[in-house]
Amino acid sequence: MTRPALRLSLVVLASALAFAPPFLSAVQAAPPVADNPDASEPQAAPATLLIHAKIHVGDGTVIDDGSVLIEDGKIAKVQPGTLGAADAPGATVVDLGGKTLTPGLIAADTALGLVEIGLEDSTHDEARQDESPIRASYDPGPAVNADSSLIAVQAIEGITTAAVAPRGGLISGSVAWIDLLPNDHRRIVAERSVAVVANGGRAVQGSRAATLAELRRAFEDAQWLRENERNFDRGAARELAGHPADLEALWPVLDDEVPLVVRANRASDLLALVELAGELGVELTILGAAEGWKVKEELAAAKVHVVVQPTRNLPGSLDGLGSRMDNAALLQAAGVTVALAVFDTHNVRNLTQEAGIAVANGLDAKAALSAVTLNVAKAYGLDDDYGTIAVGKVASVVVWDGEDPFEFSTWAEQVYVRGEALDMRSRQTQLRERYRELDGFAP
Repeated sequence: MTRPALRLSLVVLASALAFAPPFLSAVQAAPPVADNPDASEPQAAPATLLIHAKIHVGDGTVIDDGSVLIEDGKIAKVQPGTLGAADAPGATVVDLGGKTLTPGLIAADTALGLVEIGLEDSTHDEARQDESPIRASYDPGPAVNADSSLIAVQAIEGITTAAVAPRGGLISGSVAWIDLLPNDHRRIVAERSVAVVANGGRAVQGSRAATLAELRRAFEDAQWLRENERNFDRGAARELAGHPADLEALWPVLDDEVPLVVRANRASDLLALVELAGELGVELTILGAAEGWKVKEELAAAKVHVVVQPTRNLPGSLDGLGSRMDNAALLQAAGVTVALAVFDTHNVRNLTQEAGIAVANGLDAKAALSAVTLNVAKAYGLDDDYGTIAVGKVASVVVWDGEDPFEFSTWAEQVYVRGEALDMRSRQTQLRERYRELDGFAP
């Protein structure tokens, strides 16, 4: 075997071992819920009372010494001081000893549960493979794989919730909202079709003008179809921009029930999208917005939600030629509702580092916490249930081992998702423990 061939074989073998099931019982993961013959309908997590916590609510409010009661997967009480056993009979009491408690972090644009291995096509469900640029009816929710090793990797570092968005075409499909409950096939998808995601720039025929025209046409045809279904059924209609099912999937956007989420970076594209959203009367969230700082006043005036990744300060293409690390700070100062993200599914856990870098480049620390919690929920219209530690909201919270969750040396000590304390293990921690001590391996 030649050296290049040997090198390639070793790379393939290393990749396979990284994702293959561990061979030793010491590193085997817990069996998936679906494989447990004794598993029945999922039971609500037991009541938990967290006391002596420094609570960062997520909206800028800080409670220096407070208590949080979690019941039935929801936050039942949040208040300063210490709740006692009489306030929460039967609850498991956890004394945090002054440790920092924040809402669970929310990943804004991922393919979690839809991808596993980059070079293995059978592990990819993030795109509908067809020629139509309009794929709005594609719903990735049923394809989310709770057994994906990526779920626990992100969850134990504080990512409790994620927007799972498809790729491809002009309009890629709908967005699923998931709670990062490893191996829990019944509960991982919290809500389906919370938004419709599209791609700006040169997504159609390599032309920005064609892309905007086709996006406008899709929504106009969706409106026409709703008003003329009988004519369409009789064949008394011109050719539409997409399949009727794909156009019908745009109706919730037109009805202002869910937002239109568009990936775009260039300042001119952002302005064009703001204008189009105004014409259509739809809620708009922009993902990327590398040059958002250039048009921050227009974005603020249009009340557009903007999601950026601070470390994307070097242009990957001419679309982001004006990228800069203080983009989030400039947008926030102008009044834009800014969220932070990591646009890399395998490394969503780096969200705390992105927030820390945004703070280092001018973003207020409290605003940074909102940018990875509350503002992400707002971007998808789900802030009634997610994003802050407040009564009635989903009880996804994180206990940190340091005062500042955005400090590089701070780690998530315990993560609760829907009130359930996660086993703080992942494929990566299991491999680390397996090879930490090499004495048991033959030389």
